[in-house]
Amino acid sequence: MKTVSRGPILLGLGLGAVLLVTPAYHAATSGSIVDDLLEQQMGFSTADLRALDAGSPAIKSLDTPVHEELAHVGVVYVDAPADRFLERFRDIERFETGPGIPQIGRFSNPPRFEDLESMTLPAADVRALPTCHPGDCDVKLSAAAMRRFQNEVDWSSSDAARQATEVARKMILELVLAYQADGNAALGRYDDGGEPLQVAEQFGALLAARDPLPAPVPELLAYLDSYPLGRPAGVDDFLYWTLVDFGLKQTIRVNHVTVYPLPAHSSSGVVYAIAIKQLYASHYFHTTLELRFLVVDDRRAGRRGTSLISITRSRSDGMTGLKGLFLRPIISRRSRDAVRGYLEHMKRQVERPDPTRSEPK
Repeated sequence: MKTVSRGPILLGLGLGAVLLVTPAYHAATSGSIVDDLLEQQMGFSTADLRALDAGSPAIKSLDTPVHEELAHVGVVYVDAPADRFLERFRDIERFETGPGIPQIGRFSNPPRFEDLESMTLPAADVRALPTCHPGDCDVKLSAAAMRRFQNEVDWSSSDAARQATEVARKMILELVLAYQADGNAALGRYDDGGEPLQVAEQFGALLAARDPLPAPVPELLAYLDSYPLGRPAGVDDFLYWTLVDFGLKQTIRVNHVTVYPLPAHSSSGVVYAIAIKQLYASHYFHTTLELRFLVVDDRRAGRRGTSLISITRSRSDGMTGLKGLFLRPIISRRSRDAVRGYLEHMKRQVERPDPTRSEPK
């Protein structure tokens, strides 16, 4: 893997130094620390802040120098403490389930083949795989993976779909185990079209982006680069897979989640940072990194809620060349809408009553 320089990562966290003086400003005004951060440092408008007060998400797209890359910042207020968000989020199978995610599973520690028993290869992928070859495949795969589907599946058999799903489950389990042992070097490459893409290099470029982060988290970003080495104290990791209805094709995705607690006295008000790192996607995405920040927010009188700030960067197919001039705005708009929809979903999931116990009034 090409090592990502720490320099750009640390420079991208310069906002943290500005935030050291923010509480004094906050104390002298009637706005919340989150509003100060969003308006002064991240460029959100007064209308965006009013939307947050009304319970709606606010979304802002970021300029990116790479045509294949899209980036959005999304914020939503959750009328619940950050610890409840984490409690619900760690139950990822229940948390993620909803429209657009028909299948999901969390990996055990260590991962087992049984963790994938509910995963079914989409019918469109089953139809595409028999004719896949390097440079021309409708599924994002390496050349070695294409050969495995050719050699291990009897495509003339009536149960070819079951065999193909079995091979896909084996390969995903192998990827997860190799990633836990060797980190980003195990992410491999995509040979489905055009020039081969090294996934680790694509992810390294996302890490080096200089986003306006709401808290200094160099240890977290360094860990995402060096995993499984350099694990910061207090970090909690887990991996999960989903089948997502995104666009025209159902997409299998594999993600690594890292939950990083920040010191209670953090001047930014951020109490947790959460990274969702894509390890594999069968369509659309070369790589994706989402950073979520849970910020203490007292915008509701007498209640301590949480503002969720989400920064999502992804690199996708179909956004370069003449075709990309037309497709990029469409893909950007759809991905922006997807961020908004997911923020609304998370808000509902955290604010819903827990049927197993009485919530304090």
